[in-house]
Amino acid sequence: MQRSVRARLRLFLMGAASMALLLPNAVRAQQGSAQPADSYTWNNRPPDPRFKADILVVVAHPDDEVMAGAYLAREIFDHHMRVAVVFQNPGDGGVNEVGPEQGVSLGVVRQLEGRRAVATLGITNVFFLNGHDTYSQNPLTSLEHCGHGGCLDQLVRIVRLTRPTVILTWLPDFTTGENHSDHQASGVLATEAFDLAGDPTAFSEQVSPAISPNQPQQMTEGLRPWQPEKLYYFYNPTHDDIFEGRGPQYSSSEISPSKNVSYGMLAAQENAPHASQGGFRVQQAIDNHTLEANGGAIAKLALGPVRFILGKTLVPSGITDDVFAGVLPDGIDYVRPSGYVAANLSQPALVIGDPWRFYQRLWQAHDLKQLPSVVPLELTVHTEGILSIPLVIENPLDHSIDVTLSTQAPDGWKLHPIAPVSVDPHSEYIVRVQADAPQTKLPGWQQFAVTGTAGGQSLGSVPLRVELSSGWVAPQ
Repeated sequence: MQRSVRARLRLFLMGAASMALLLPNAVRAQQGSAQPADSYTWNNRPPDPRFKADILVVVAHPDDEVMAGAYLAREIFDHHMRVAVVFQNPGDGGVNEVGPEQGVSLGVVRQLEGRRAVATLGITNVFFLNGHDTYSQNPLTSLEHCGHGGCLDQLVRIVRLTRPTVILTWLPDFTTGENHSDHQASGVLATEAFDLAGDPTAFSEQVSPAISPNQPQQMTEGLRPWQPEKLYYFYNPTHDDIFEGRGPQYSSSEISPSKNVSYGMLAAQENAPHASQGGFRVQQAIDNHTLEANGGAIAKLALGPVRFILGKTLVPSGITDDVFAGVLPDGIDYVRPSGYVAANLSQPALVIGDPWRFYQRLWQAHDLKQLPSVVPLELTVHTEGILSIPLVIENPLDHSIDVTLSTQAPDGWKLHPIAPVSVDPHSEYIVRVQADAPQTKLPGWQQFAVTGTAGGQSLGSVPLRVELSSGWVAPQ
């Protein structure tokens, strides 16, 4: 038994020595060739330069990176920026257009596709969080299935490891369009990690020096806190006007000086390895020189302009300035966000419920001052589906109140009856208004408004605009 253990240890050490020979010279030099008198001083070595990123892209599924593909091609090939990518989940709940693999196996396929795809841009630092593909429009369901705290722990670690200047991610908001809960959840996680990675009290085990760095044992992680400087969002909405004046935009039709093709073509080539998600059609269109005509929706995204919404900047920079305007190459000190502060109500109020209410609190907590005015309260509902408007009645008074809800709805919708409710003093009451959608798609926005009254006094009105769709719509 002892001989077997020693043999395995010898093989382990031989393997470790072999791996050391593969390390770049700069890394071996910083590690030092001789063991110090006290290995604890190894904690003073600088962070590993192999993982440093100028841009960290945080998205939900392999192929989501197409949203910024043309911009990434520009920055990598012609501005020599270093990029790392984080996928919140492997896409294990999607469809497979080329093979029989589904579920967990499809997740493995899509991980491989994702790594091969971003490698066409020279991106080799690719990370996957422990999330799972979630069929919903509600980001809170995705965060639940991800194990919110666990995924956030992972992402904060990745930010500290890669030390990005800029984070690019999905818009954390509930909008019409490809309103996938995982997209929103990845934006939530990225926003939280942006504000936590520089805080030494957040996941402190990650930034505590290792006790015995030269011993193969369990220990703390020895990372350093890191504060990114700028946070940008992208989205694929039904209505593109939400981007106007909200952040920088980049053309995909410009020709890359180093590659002699457009940035949009480079983005399309990057997407082609996602064969299970239709990337094979993109590749066929590229080969046949019919990308614009036959490349499909993904090619349209690749060839279209890349539009960002500025989430926050901790360095001097205008809203529509270049992504890297004002950045400091050596990094900045930690900046603590304002945090959430509950409203001090003096009178009862009717407000929107989750997930919209969650977002209103998230934006306040993380100083995302632009986001409350970007998108009105809106939702996509499938024809013949059911619309649910979640509401919260807040009663700060010393006595209970009886509340009646009334709803203004467009023609063609069938409202479900809702009885008056009694709300206890100093409490909240959760309720919803529901309506059956028409059987056929109606043009334009379907405007709803829910009003609450108690004792003859108005508690306010909650507006919501709805877009009907006969195509794919995730459950509300």
